[in-house]
Amino acid sequence: MRSGSLRRTDVVASLTLVVAAVVSGCGGGGNTSSVTGKVVANGQPVTGGSITFMPVDGKDGQPSGGAIQSDGTFKMMTDNKEGAAIGKHQVSYVPPQMEAPEWDGYGQQPATPTSPFQGMVPKETQVEVKSGTNDLTIELVPGGPR
Repeated sequence: MRSGSLRRTDVVASLTLVVAAVVSGCGGGGNTSSVTGKVVANGQPVTGGSITFMPVDGKDGQPSGGAIQSDGTFKMMTDNKEGAAIGKHQVSYVPPQMEAPEWDGYGQQPATPTSPFQGMVPKETQVEVKSGTNDLTIELVPGGPR
C-alpha cells in the first residue's frame, strides 16, 4: 500500500467503535428524520473520518453517526437505520486513521503520518435535525481537541 494512504479496515473499525460507544447504553427511541450532507474544510470536501450527533438538552433519542466518503458526503445512521433523532445535537468529528508507512526493518521506523484533518472541529458545535429531509453542510475549522 502507498505511504500515507488510509486503510479501509482502520476507518471502518474506528467508525464502528465510535458509533457503538455512543449508542450503547443510550435509551429512548424517538422520531428520526433523514440526514445527509457534506463536510468541508477551507471550502474543500473533507475526504474521510466520521461525524457523530449526540442529542442535547436531555432529550430522548439515540446518538447517530455517519462515515464521511471521499467526496465529503455523509449519511447519518441511528441503530443501523438511516436517520437521526429529531432535535438539537452536539456535533463531533473524528479524523481518519492513517496507515503507517512500510518499514524494511533497517534504520529508524518512519512515523505514522497524521490526517490533514487532525485537530479540526465543527465550526458550529450544534445542529438541529428537523422533521422531514435534512441536508446539512458541516464546516470544519482548526481547533484541537474539545
